[in-house]
This record gives sequence, C-alpha cells and structure tokens, in this order.
Amino acid sequence: MPSPTSALRQLNRHGLLALRLSLGTVYVWFGALKAADCTPVGKLVRDAVPFTTPAWFVSAVGILEIVVGLWFLSGRRLKWLLPLFAAHMFSTFSVLVFLPGTAFQHANPWELTMTGEFVVKNLVLLSAGLFLCSHRDPSRGPEHEMRAAVRALRV
Repeated sequence: MPSPTSALRQLNRHGLLALRLSLGTVYVWFGALKAADCTPVGKLVRDAVPFTTPAWFVSAVGILEIVVGLWFLSGRRLKWLLPLFAAHMFSTFSVLVFLPGTAFQHANPWELTMTGEFVVKNLVLLSAGLFLCSHRDPSRGPEHEMRAAVRALRV
C-alpha cells in the first residue's frame, strides 16, 4: 500500500494528464453527438444564438467541439487553443442571456432549471480549460505523460 505522501505525489504528477484527457473526451463525445445530430440539446443550441441558424449549424458546432477535444487530447500547443476554447465556452452562457426562461425558474437567477444547471456547470469546464491552456507542463509531451502514467500503474 503506497504511503499518503507517495499517493499525493502520484496524483500531483498525473493530475494534469487526467484533467486534459477527461476534458478532451467530454468535448469529443458531446461534439460527436452534435455532429451526428443525435444530441438532445440541438434545439437549445439553435435557440441560444441571436440570429437565425442554418440547418447545419448544430453539426458545425459539433465538429468545432471535436476539434477542441482532439486538441486537448493531443496536449500540444494548448496556449494556441485558448482563444477558440474560450470563445466556445463563453458562447455556452448565451442561454442565460437569450433564453432566461429556459435557464431560470420564475425569473429568479438563484433558481436554476435543469437546463440552467447544465449551462452553469460549464464554469467548471471553463476553469479546467483555462488552467490547462495557460499551464506550462514541464513534461516532454503527451507520449512522455502516457509512459509515466503507465509506469505509475505498475508500482
């Protein structure tokens, strides 16, 4: 059984990798659902923008999300991803502005609907992505991280 100090050291060493892989996976998964027109939030995505959307709009958002997810999974040049990621994440909050009746119960910002909770939880994704895009990872890239993670599992 590893000591608590050893366990914390392992968590510290591989936490960034886990965060990056989980954020990338969520982006690819949700993007694929939108790109394949299999998402329950398609209407919400269309309605949350202040302009008329073409039929392909939700699929295009899905493709953008897949690109963002694959970029996170690659772990390369994440600082270049920051503008695209931030723009996408901030656009998800448009529901709160353009569809307040969908996000809040009784027009009360403290009483979120299920849709409102779905949107507000994006604050966590936004924070995770901003951290990853601005953090200088001392490792030599994703291949090095993966090898280190596999070695840690063998211990």
